[in-house]
Amino acid sequence: MTSPPPYFFPDYAKDHPDFVAEVFRHEGRKEAALRRIAQTSNRDTQRLLILRFLGDGNLKLLYLLKSVQAKRRLSTHPPETMRELASRMTATYHFAEHVRMKTVRPAPHKRRRTTYDFGPGKHALQSMVADVIRAMFPLPSGRHFTLNGGVKAALKAVNEHAQQGFVHGIERDIEHFYPSVNLEGLAKLLRPLPGSVVRNVIGYRHGDTGSTDMHPAEAIDDAPLPPRGLLAQGSAASPAAAEVLVANLLQGMPDDVCVMSYADNILILGENISSVEAADAFLVGRASDYEYGSLGLKQRKQCVITDPSGINFVGHDGYWNGERIQWMPDIAATNHILQAIELSTDEREGALDRVRDAIQHLHHWRRGYVWEDGNEETERYIAQLWAKLAFNAPRLSREYIRAMRSVTAYCQRHLKRHGEYPDIADLLPDFVDPHERFGKRPTFIRDIEQRLGIFVVDEETAT
Repeated sequence: MTSPPPYFFPDYAKDHPDFVAEVFRHEGRKEAALRRIAQTSNRDTQRLLILRFLGDGNLKLLYLLKSVQAKRRLSTHPPETMRELASRMTATYHFAEHVRMKTVRPAPHKRRRTTYDFGPGKHALQSMVADVIRAMFPLPSGRHFTLNGGVKAALKAVNEHAQQGFVHGIERDIEHFYPSVNLEGLAKLLRPLPGSVVRNVIGYRHGDTGSTDMHPAEAIDDAPLPPRGLLAQGSAASPAAAEVLVANLLQGMPDDVCVMSYADNILILGENISSVEAADAFLVGRASDYEYGSLGLKQRKQCVITDPSGINFVGHDGYWNGERIQWMPDIAATNHILQAIELSTDEREGALDRVRDAIQHLHHWRRGYVWEDGNEETERYIAQLWAKLAFNAPRLSREYIRAMRSVTAYCQRHLKRHGEYPDIADLLPDFVDPHERFGKRPTFIRDIEQRLGIFVVDEETAT
């Protein structure tokens, strides 16, 4: 039985042109409504505009269509299904829709975390609330990068501050950030956003997974919130709410330091260590007695950017070259990935999939690279992974042949760029091959050299 062909948005628009045109006609209304929310200073009026925005049927349909597209469910959501779902969506009381929960490890060296995969209706409501939060609380530029530029912008900002002499740094991470957020405190911070919206859209209550029951009546907007809720990893509204929380936490920091944040990472930079330590002490005190719910901070990581050890921030190591910071992927993360595919005889089955997973992590890093040789560095790390696999896999196995082709292709690209092949042995600087006689080159290296037409005389042969 063959699977159905992929169904993309152009196909959907072709099948339902009138519906798509009708929905997107309200894009301008959405932007105008958000501007009104942002420009209104009266809290009561702003609250009324927020409720009107979140209850607008046409805008809910607009957000829903985008969410269904993002979740690749267009083939199962014709216009009549969309309209029915949008009519049931509400931000002010519990909207029942299936939620999947899973535990993931974002990288081999990272701890496991619980993420939630919300249905398109919940995702659409979360996106609406996220846009409202961004309209209500514009953040200062150049300080908070989760939603404004991402990793790449954060690393560029660190480099710019270092070039201005802010080379002493302390990094603090918020301990178990999302699960630790107090929803009651968050609701106070986000006023005049109704408390019921914080509880039912931003917050995620245990027991919602797979729930199909419907709330019988709309809750009062400012109904009491549970003392401890959950800011869900995977919610479209969580990053916007968390960013406002961190921005508020960092208010009042001393003026003689530069402070920036990305997700739960907070970096303090100063021209001297005393000013950075004073700012860090202020942050620790404020976080422990935070009016919107105390937040725990991990042990501080201290650095001097111009020292040989450099700086580590948001998954990257940075080294000062005399003029700027040269960023590269976190060496510890790379080492963990390489160690993760050290194969024993029993582990060789399925090794190719493990290499593919590791390579996917490296491709993820590429999006944050901000130095000239970033793509080439990615290719070198990937070649290291394939070399590890080739070194461990049985010769002429599927995994071995695929790895050999990949390493050979990397060597050919290196030759085209630099006019010479890389030192193939450097792909495995710590290799030990028990299957080879002492002093001979590993089989996989000789196989690669043979593919490339490189003739190397072994020392034993030469003597």
